[in-house]
Amino acid sequence: MLTLGIDTSTEICALGLADEVGILGEINFRLINRHGEELHSNLDFLLSSTGKKISDLEGLCIGTGPGSFTGLRIGLTAARTLAQVRELPIVGVSSLDLLAYNLSSTGAWLVPVIDARRQRVYTALYRGWDQDIAGQRIDAARAVGLEELLAELQTLDPEGVFYFTGNGVNSYQSLLADSALNIKLASADKNIIRGGVVAALGRYYLSQGRKDNYLELAPDYLKKPQAEINWQKIDR
Repeated sequence: MLTLGIDTSTEICALGLADEVGILGEINFRLINRHGEELHSNLDFLLSSTGKKISDLEGLCIGTGPGSFTGLRIGLTAARTLAQVRELPIVGVSSLDLLAYNLSSTGAWLVPVIDARRQRVYTALYRGWDQDIAGQRIDAARAVGLEELLAELQTLDPEGVFYFTGNGVNSYQSLLADSALNIKLASADKNIIRGGVVAALGRYYLSQGRKDNYLELAPDYLKKPQAEINWQKIDR
């Protein structure tokens, strides 16, 4: 099943293609607020570079967030449109799951952190290894202050090793370094959501019979947009 993977939840726009053999190709590029301008042209480039056409696609996988509100809307709109027009099965996968999957072979505590600004992160906690990375998540995805998260992990397992990954690592590296926890930081190649991983994991889920209704797929924001929060403050 030739599967296209898309994730636009962070500053990285990730596109990938995978089939039963493995990852065919991927494009991961740092855009920062330009996802809408570049997504479609780079998708065309990915398809032509791998010798594929849009009509060859047999499935879709979309990262559902949490993350950038604008980026998520752009990615979801593109994926839902493709699913509808091409009549393709589609599956949504948490962007936190996609980050954790990069480190799933470690078998230790996995802590993906997506920057939610103002020293807050979107996160969830994972333990163990399985191709179904969602099955290794031991708590719900949430937005939390980084210092609060570190205190919780200290209580959970003072002697444990915690592998952190995601753009929150780059944003709050000094806070992580000052923690008393035994924290390992992902290498640069495992610190982003990769398009190939989105495609490969999506292909696996689709092959297992998991799929979503494209009409019901929605971004997982976890918190209100900052503009809405500011408006509510003014309205009071």
